[in-house]
Amino acid sequence: SSTDERKNNIKVASRYLDNTFVDVGAEFSFNNTVGERTVSRGFQKAKIIVDGEFVDGVGGGVCQVSTTLYNAVILSGLLVTEFHSHSLPVSYVAPSFDAMVNSGWADLRFINNTHNPIIIRAVANDSKIVISIYGEKLDKKYQRQSVVTQIIEPPESKILYDDAGEYPNLYEDEFLTLRYAKSGLKSEAYLIVDDGKSIVKQKLRSDKYNAMRGVIIYGKAQREQLIEQQGTGEEQS
Repeated sequence: SSTDERKNNIKVASRYLDNTFVDVGAEFSFNNTVGERTVSRGFQKAKIIVDGEFVDGVGGGVCQVSTTLYNAVILSGLLVTEFHSHSLPVSYVAPSFDAMVNSGWADLRFINNTHNPIIIRAVANDSKIVISIYGEKLDKKYQRQSVVTQIIEPPESKILYDDAGEYPNLYEDEFLTLRYAKSGLKSEAYLIVDDGKSIVKQKLRSDKYNAMRGVIIYGKAQREQLIEQQGTGEEQS
């Protein structure tokens, strides 16, 4: 259900990520591998999260690629050395299993702590993205568990008035919701490891996702008054 621009960015980032080789003991960097998100490199403007707000930015959607890779890495038993959660909840993954990246400071990194090199394969189309990690056969089974520990209610919606006349068809007694309020939450991520002899539940992380305040604008347009003109002549029958 993403926009065409977001789908494009997911596919472009996947192409840069596809066929990445990570040697034994080497540390992988998502930003170094995918590179800077610029128009000249094929990325387009789409929604990103900046300071708790959804705004347009080049490369919106790339975090869905890094998040998918993050989950593949966890399920492969690899050692994650850097990850970042979003400031707001995202819809495409369970809470505390997201991995936000940007070209400036937030990266996704992991170390190949296995005894053999690995290859990352990434394929995306208009409906899904699939990331696979090829390497030595796993001797353990991994499962993820997301636990929501608290729901954070959003504050009262912000009220605006169309003093600038940007909505000429919005009358004084009408309002328009510019942004719907969204609850935040606190959550925890667990990895359940089964080695065939015992099952161990490991806590990976705790996160807080902020609530989003709604925005409502009231119209200022005046309704035209229809004045019925009354005749003055006598009615004839």
